[in-house]
Amino acid sequence: MVKDTSEIYDQVVAIMQRHSQENVAYSMDTHIASDLALDSVEMFELLMDIEEHFDIGLSVEEGSSLDTIKSLVEAISEKTNA
Repeated sequence: MVKDTSEIYDQVVAIMQRHSQENVAYSMDTHIASDLALDSVEMFELLMDIEEHFDIGLSVEEGSSLDTIKSLVEAISEKTNA
């Protein structure tokens, strides 16, 4: 099933809202770890939820390179629309 980036973005933000203690104005340029104030364990849990929700796998290298919502949405789009 092909998902467009706006649909992926909405789903990613919904997942992130469950993980963030911060009141964040989300955008494609939001920095995942710093803007959401996530430590490494929380970041790992977030990525696990993303993988489960979208039924994808992210390698450690991929996960560590995903610094913004835009980069995460693009990675999800590539994997779900492949």
